[in-house]
Amino acid sequence: MAFLALASQKSLLTLQKNFLQFQLLSIMNQTNYATSQMTAIEREYAATEDDCTNDADFIYYQDLSDQLETEKDSIESQITALENEISGLKTMVNNNIKSSCTLNLLGS
Repeated sequence: MAFLALASQKSLLTLQKNFLQFQLLSIMNQTNYATSQMTAIEREYAATEDDCTNDADFIYYQDLSDQLETEKDSIESQITALENEISGLKTMVNNNIKSSCTLNLLGS
């Protein structure tokens, strides 16, 4: 019956992974928005001789994009770690089910 506890733990980790994937999607959407804003600012400055990299809004979106990229990397590494744990638990669940069934058959 240990496989039930392992299966529950696997389900919990899967929920955590799904939540992180949702956060990752949100970060990617925010990054796309920041990039589109920077592109719009670059277009505004393209008509002039000025450099857009000194524009306060451009700097804000560039910093935001960098921050979001760091968060994205962190979440991706957390997802990878969870996937490894889930895979290990899946193997343990399968092994426990097989050994439990074997014991039941031998005990009959």
